[in-house]
Amino acid sequence: MIQAEHKRVIFLPFIEAFGGSERLVLDLSRFLHGEEIPHVLACFRNTIDLQSYADWPLPLHQIRPKRNSLSEARSLRDFLKLNDRSRAESPLLFDLKSAFYSGILSDRSFFLHLTDPPSLLPSDISKYAGSARRQLPEFGTLPKTTITRGLRGELVHRFNQRGMRRASKIIVMTDKIRNELRHLYGVDSLVVRPGVSSKNGFACDPRWTSSDSLRILSVSRLEPSKRIDWILHAMAAIKSKYSTIQPGWRLEIVGEGPAGESLKKLATELGLLDRTSFLGHVSNDELASAYSRASLFLMPAAQGYGLPALEALDRKIPTVVHKDSGVSEILRGNPWVEIVDGDSEDLTKAIEIMMDRLNSKNVLTSAAPSIPKSSVWAQTVCSVCEWV
Repeated sequence: MIQAEHKRVIFLPFIEAFGGSERLVLDLSRFLHGEEIPHVLACFRNTIDLQSYADWPLPLHQIRPKRNSLSEARSLRDFLKLNDRSRAESPLLFDLKSAFYSGILSDRSFFLHLTDPPSLLPSDISKYAGSARRQLPEFGTLPKTTITRGLRGELVHRFNQRGMRRASKIIVMTDKIRNELRHLYGVDSLVVRPGVSSKNGFACDPRWTSSDSLRILSVSRLEPSKRIDWILHAMAAIKSKYSTIQPGWRLEIVGEGPAGESLKKLATELGLLDRTSFLGHVSNDELASAYSRASLFLMPAAQGYGLPALEALDRKIPTVVHKDSGVSEILRGNPWVEIVDGDSEDLTKAIEIMMDRLNSKNVLTSAAPSIPKSSVWAQTVCSVCEWV
């Protein structure tokens, strides 16, 4: 067992894909390392070699309990008890699952960070609890479920609520998450918005005219909630609409995931393979190169936040995002960003609006939005946790 006395403990239950939560715990570790503050990142399972994403010694410990909720809750409790004997600093636990574990067994103080609103968590069955459906309108629109699943959902919801109310402070990324927690659990939270590192080393030139090749970029995990299929349908509609003009464009899709093969099949069916490249998982240098080629960034996803859009805008790439991405809360009203409020047809219209802005150079004459910085986010979170 790691002797982590006097260390700040960051806990993320499962590290199985490189997404928003993983980026945030790396931001925290990077900040703490720079401040020479001892810390450890704990998890139940790390299947993506998260250390390879860090250019500093990332202290990571896998607890490895049996795969059931009670064993996981016990192992988390025991780890925190053995590795923070002084209890001088409360641990920071990530995600709703941590609230659930704390609701089962924990009686110690902790801080909680949520990266997604409960309504966007597909595997959490608490949304099928009768009391949860009454508290949050979004849950009331879900299909009816079995009595057994409803009872299990009610039990999970009660443990979630108990864990939420035990937290010393809850940190969230958006107003939407804060509002959901008020409705579901009767708790308040602090909004601290994540940002980018601003170590890009260059800014892209967004100039484009209809005689040029428009380079379009998407960066996300390939799963249904990211709505990459909307992008393909939108580009097929644009290709058809401008069939006599044929403005040149290329679409690059960075990321991998369970929807990868079906998306490639859809691109073939829509006749887009000659203009679409699926780049899969790429290195940091390859990702930077993809951003450098881009004239327009698309992110129609439904998600808790959406850091890739901020990374694109930090590189001065005009961006289209959906209102269902939490980051849209801070991007409205700027010509560098078009907010989609609808389906793939509305995405098509938003892309055309951005093409017009690029073609007329309206974007170039406007101030880009102010982008939050990851170092400020990390310092603020550590301050809330009383770690600095």
